[in-house]
Amino acid sequence: MSPLQYSVFSGARTSGGVVSYPSDTLYEEVAFIAYHFHWSQDDILNLEHTTRQRWVAEINKINQKLI
Repeated sequence: MSPLQYSVFSGARTSGGVVSYPSDTLYEEVAFIAYHFHWSQDDILNLEHTTRQRWVAEINKINQKLI
């Protein structure tokens, strides 16, 4: 499993809800989607968190089919 895929889908939870989203993970998601789909940074950042994670998952599925 790639580091991005692990960090996005590890299922880690924090007690008391999400305090903040790790900026390194956000940069990874934006870079990953931008690289594969050529979407702008603003378009990607305007996505809801769960929608952005879904696109990461869909890109991972595409990449797995290509292997």
